Amino acid sequence: MLATSGNDTVVNVYRAHGDRKKVCELRGHDHVVEALSFVCAATPAALAESGSGGGGSSAGGGGGDSRKKNTADKRAEEVNDLVASCGRDRTVRLWSISKASCLVTFSAHENWVRSVVIHPTGNFVISAGDDRSVRVFDVKSKRCLRTIEDAHPHFVSSIAMHHTLPIMVSGGVDQTVKCWQLD
Repeated sequence: MLATSGNDTVVNVYRAHGDRKKVCELRGHDHVVEALSFVCAATPAALAESGSGGGGSSAGGGGGDSRKKNTADKRAEEVNDLVASCGRDRTVRLWSISKASCLVTFSAHENWVRSVVIHPTGNFVISAGDDRSVRVFDVKSKRCLRTIEDAHPHFVSSIAMHHTLPIMVSGGVDQTVKCWQLD
């Protein structure tokens, strides 16, 4: 999948291969959409961590392993169906591509939100913005779990996350990059 957004407040999602047709339009932001994110990588280890029961199968696979694999495959499909957006309306939104609908809107930021990532498990959305904070949102409980206040002395302009290690980096207008260990 490929997604675009901008000043028109609409997130457009397209197929990245084949006919490259538009899959859906996601509407809901009231101002410019600053950033989009698909899940970093839905790895078996990340999916096992999320409680899906998947995470690999053993040689000789009995019936139980098949059920675990099916659960992991289903969870991977669910996680890969997600796209997150953030914008100048001070919100972070998590969308279902297949349903073309907003699953949850987080409104904890006090200023424009500049960057967003989805944790590899699909259980958390992490954002950063002009309020100088980095925030971790729990998708299931639909609330902010953790806030790093004054993550940078000026606007936080970008964040990125390692797809297998609990490490996140943030970049700010202060021209620094900080490395954070997530717990």
